[in-house]
Amino acid sequence: MTEKKSLSQSVRDALNARQQTQQWESFIAEMLQKLELSPAERGRAEQRYRELARHLARKLGVGENDVHVVIQGSMRTQTTISPRGNQKFDLDIVVKLTGPRFNRVTHSEPFFREFGEALKGVGETAGDPKAKKRCWRLQYPGEPFYFDVTPALPNSLGITGTDLRVRDPETVWSPSNPEEFAKWFCDIAGKRFPFQAPQIKRALESRAEIDPLPNSRVGLDDILRRALQLIKLHRENYYWALSEERKEARPISIVLVTLAGRAYDHLVRTNPRAFASPIEVVLEMAELLPSWLERRNGSIWVGNPSLPSENFADRWKDDDGAREREFFSWHARLMADLEALFSEDFSKRSEQRIKNVFGQVAVDARNSVLATPGVLSGLLSVMPVAARANPTAPVRSGSKNTLA
Repeated sequence: MTEKKSLSQSVRDALNARQQTQQWESFIAEMLQKLELSPAERGRAEQRYRELARHLARKLGVGENDVHVVIQGSMRTQTTISPRGNQKFDLDIVVKLTGPRFNRVTHSEPFFREFGEALKGVGETAGDPKAKKRCWRLQYPGEPFYFDVTPALPNSLGITGTDLRVRDPETVWSPSNPEEFAKWFCDIAGKRFPFQAPQIKRALESRAEIDPLPNSRVGLDDILRRALQLIKLHRENYYWALSEERKEARPISIVLVTLAGRAYDHLVRTNPRAFASPIEVVLEMAELLPSWLERRNGSIWVGNPSLPSENFADRWKDDDGAREREFFSWHARLMADLEALFSEDFSKRSEQRIKNVFGQVAVDARNSVLATPGVLSGLLSVMPVAARANPTAPVRSGSKNTLA
């Protein structure tokens, strides 16, 4: 009996038969490079970010050394995509507070409310902070970005500690370790397949009290980050016209980052020579995403790889199965869309079909690739032997050869 091929293998075979792998990869690279803030917008975000620590130290009556502002989330892992329409680009921030003033804080609610009060007046353009479950949102009306600012206290007394606790309205405190999670992800993203050129890793830079928004670039050979951006872009377009109720239950980014990281790590460790190009890895990763959804006591569990007691899918157990249904519904559509796109000739794929899957930015990228054949062809599969970093922080938007 002939073994049935997986969906990703069938698509890979179709691409290779038409010898269009590089053309589709050029399209993906061109598309993702368009998803970024302009240099001017990036500069304003950096300015607001740096104002935050000084303002909080002054309002809370502590020294600046007791306020440590760090990037977390997609900006830290460098998997951010620009939002669609009038939605805003989000910048997730953790503010670690230490010193005698916070040594004996036991209740999270007063601490959380005081922090929110201290955020008021942080800048003329920030607007009033709005409370969320664990963070305060600064909307910055008129800007294309907003800040989600999470106050945190270290379980240890050292300001450099990564073992944190943050406010949780249900459990008082919730553990958090965004820096360790980012390191887990970045270490995996730095792994390479044999078909890629050797990589030379640069040493990590030391960090100050206010972590900068570094200038390291995400290269076109950075498969894990590139795949995540593609996956998240598909999710955003899939839910764009759906009801608010379904949007609320869509797969959150931290779940997708964790599942993709585990899938990529599995492939590069167990079967590295099975792939000849980045797009083959992306397709197999996408198909494997559900493989790391565990079921514990009847509920889905997506464990934090660097803090096993934390479940990133903790809200899945209290929604009558809505988030689980949405995950599998979206994932089935993801695979169907990838199959439909990549199984046919690139030049014959209609603009409307590409727009339905990835939005107008994809149409612009397709037309750009078709208009300039050879410009990007082979760039993703034939890697230059050049020093590249394994980034640990955001890219400078507007730079070339970047995907965020």
